[in-house]
Amino acid sequence: MINFMSCGVKKVYMIYPPKKLITSKNKGFMLAEAVFSVIVTLLVVLTLQNLIKTVTVSNRMFHKTDDVVFAYVQLNRFLHEDKVKAAYTLPEISNSRQGAFVKVDEDGQKKTYLVSQYKNMIRVTTSEGGHMPLLLNIKRANFHTKDCLMEIHITEKDNRNSDLIFKFGAQPKKREKNEFSKKKKIKIES
Repeated sequence: MINFMSCGVKKVYMIYPPKKLITSKNKGFMLAEAVFSVIVTLLVVLTLQNLIKTVTVSNRMFHKTDDVVFAYVQLNRFLHEDKVKAAYTLPEISNSRQGAFVKVDEDGQKKTYLVSQYKNMIRVTTSEGGHMPLLLNIKRANFHTKDCLMEIHITEKDNRNSDLIFKFGAQPKKREKNEFSKKKKIKIES
């Protein structure tokens, strides 16, 4: 604090030391204060460590869910591209290890695809070769193909189960040879 006194013409300033808030004779940390600060620091570090562990575990869990959804979206977009006129299943070729479907382009070209498990992935292949991986880290996959549906039951390596269900169009009906021969005879006779 600074006080001033006026003594005639001169002003005299006197400086007093401030009052101490802590009235301790020791000029440093006491042992109890040091131990308390170490305990508080350890609590903060442990809390942050557990928080970081929780965030990383939750990120891994949601990442695998996103992989299954991404595989579904990828195959669904493949089936419903702009150039695709129709897509239908082939239950007669399909079994529990693979599902088969046909894509018909705008030009009328038909191409057969197989969805199957290969090692630890589910992939789409053609008879001409090549493959498109859909989902990785698969333990087991079962396929069920019906007229307009393909169901894939998946067990992942971490024992989580998922079902992917794809909807297809109806398979075109095969015309009998008798119908063609009758039409030809009618045209010839006319």
